[in-house]
Amino acid sequence: MKTPYDDDRRLRRNELDDIRQALVGAEAQLSVFAGAIVDADATLRREREARAAGPPFDISPDAAVRRSEMLRLARELARLEDEIERLRAALLVKFEALRPIETASEDYCTAKRAEAARKGTVLSDDAARGSVGT
Repeated sequence: MKTPYDDDRRLRRNELDDIRQALVGAEAQLSVFAGAIVDADATLRREREARAAGPPFDISPDAAVRRSEMLRLARELARLEDEIERLRAALLVKFEALRPIETASEDYCTAKRAEAARKGTVLSDDAARGSVGT
């Protein structure tokens, strides 16, 4: 049943869907970055173990590049975690804003159905009285 709240409800649901999609994307990116960090860390460990006879700190250019890449990935991971928290908070706010509209729409439909039922009862009562009187 069409209600005066339909346009607003549709808009708010679309906003919720957009946030949900952004959240799914951010969580997927988070997973990729977390895997990349684990892989980079494992590579550094293997290199360190292979050079165990060498100096205690690996100062080779490759190791420095890997370490800086791990730092970049860790910063990106932290940024994504912050983004996910922001999206979750936005999702909650949008959902809380949608709920009263949903309730008003449901109440409107209930009132219209009750009104239609009353009219139907009145019409059937009138018809019954009319057939009894003839």
